[in-house]
Amino acid sequence: MMKKKALLVNPWVYDFSCYDLFSKPLGLLEIASFLKANSFEVELIDCMDRLNPRLESFTGEKPDKGRIPICGIYHSEEVSKPGVFKDVPRKYKRHGMPEKLFKILLEETAKPDIILVTSGMTYWYTGVFEAISLLKEHFPGTPVMLGGIYATLCHGHASRHSGADMVFKGPDMSGIAKAVSALSGKDCAISDGRFMSAYELYPRLDYATLRLSSGCPYKCSYCGWYLLNPEFYQIEPEEAARQIDHFYRKMGIKNFAFYDEALFYNADNYIMEVLRILADIGVKANFYTPNGLHAKFLTKDLAESLRRSGFIAPRIGFESAYDTRQKTTGGKVDNRELVEAISLLKDAGYSSSEIGVNILIGLPDQSEREVEESMRFCHKYGVRVHLEEYSPVPGTPYFDRSGIALDADPLLHNNSAFPLYDKERYSAIQGLKQLNTELNRKNH
Repeated sequence: MMKKKALLVNPWVYDFSCYDLFSKPLGLLEIASFLKANSFEVELIDCMDRLNPRLESFTGEKPDKGRIPICGIYHSEEVSKPGVFKDVPRKYKRHGMPEKLFKILLEETAKPDIILVTSGMTYWYTGVFEAISLLKEHFPGTPVMLGGIYATLCHGHASRHSGADMVFKGPDMSGIAKAVSALSGKDCAISDGRFMSAYELYPRLDYATLRLSSGCPYKCSYCGWYLLNPEFYQIEPEEAARQIDHFYRKMGIKNFAFYDEALFYNADNYIMEVLRILADIGVKANFYTPNGLHAKFLTKDLAESLRRSGFIAPRIGFESAYDTRQKTTGGKVDNRELVEAISLLKDAGYSSSEIGVNILIGLPDQSEREVEESMRFCHKYGVRVHLEEYSPVPGTPYFDRSGIALDADPLLHNNSAFPLYDKERYSAIQGLKQLNTELNRKNH
C-alpha cells in the first residue's frame, strides 16, 4: 500500500515588522512527527524559513544577521495596508518567502492526501487566508485543516472566513488524529508522550526552539497562554534531555531557545535536573530564553548552573516596577525579587549587558509615567531593557479593558494599531521606545 502524503504549511506574516527571534511552528512540527510515526510521507513548506537555500537563490539575498547572529529580519515585500491600519504611519509588509516561490514549491509537490496549516498571532490571519486560498486552488479536493493560535482564540472567525475544511481549537490533537485515521483507514491514536519536533524537515538550521512544558501555572491578566494550553505539565527531565541530545548529536544543532512560559517552575527537580543530565552526557550548547524567566524562582545554584551550562543573555520577565500593576497582572515578581535575581546572575558571572529584562508597554490603563519609571528602575542596574508591546488577547481580563469588541476584526489586536484608539498615546509609546533605545545604548 502506498504511503499517504501530508503537506504542512507555516504561512506568511503580514505585519508592520517581524523579527526571527528563534521562531519555529512547534505545534506543526510535533504534528509532523505524529504523522510520520503513522506512516505518512510528510512535506513542510515554511514560508518563514529564513535560511531556506531556495529563498536565497530565488531572491539573491543573504540571510540577515541581527544582534544575536543566528536571528534576524525576514525577507519582506511591502503590500497595501488594510483600512483599519490607514492611520498607522508605517509600511505594511508580507514577511517570508515571495509568493512566486511558494507557488513554485507547490508545483514541485505531488498532490497530498491532506494539508495542515498552522496560524500564529490572531492579527496575522491574512497570511493564513492567502495560503489556504492558494493551496485549495492548486490542490482541489484535498482537505485543508487549520490549527494554531489564531484558530484557537478566534475559532468562530476562522471557521467562517479562513476557507479551511476543518478548524481545530486548542492543543488537543485527538481531532486531528480522528481525521487522519479516517483518511488512512487505520487507528492513528495519540500516545501519552509528546512528539519530538520534526526538525529534520528543514534543509538548514542554525537553532532549534524547544518547549519542555505545556501551559503555565499562572494566569496573568494580559496573557492568553492558559487559554491555548489549559493544563500545565512538564515532560520528564530524561525525555527533555534526550530530545536536546538528539538534535545536538544527530543534527549538529548547537543553539537552543526555550519558549516555555515557566521554565524555572519546580527548578530543583526540573530544569536543574535537565541541565545535570546534559552535562553528564557531554552536551555543550548555547541556550537562550527570549520569553522571560521567573525571577522569583532564581537561586544561587540555579544562576550558577545557567552560567555553567551555556545560557546566553538570560532574560527576566518583570512587566512593571509599579506594585499595583504587579498585583493586577498576576503577582509573579516584585522589585526586590528582580533586584535579587539580577544580583544572583551577576554573581554567577554574567555582565550587566548580558542580562535582559522584559517590560510591558501599551497596556489599556498604563500611563507613560509608569513605563518610563519602570525602564529607569531597570536601567539603574545596568541591564538591557526589552519593551514588550501589549497586544489584546481575546478571552483575557485585559482584553475586556481594551475597548475592542469580541467579534471585531482580529487585525485590531495588532500592537501597532491598538494604541491608535488614542493618537496621543500612540505618540507617547513611540517616544518611550526611542528613550529606551537611547538608555540601552548609553549603558551598553
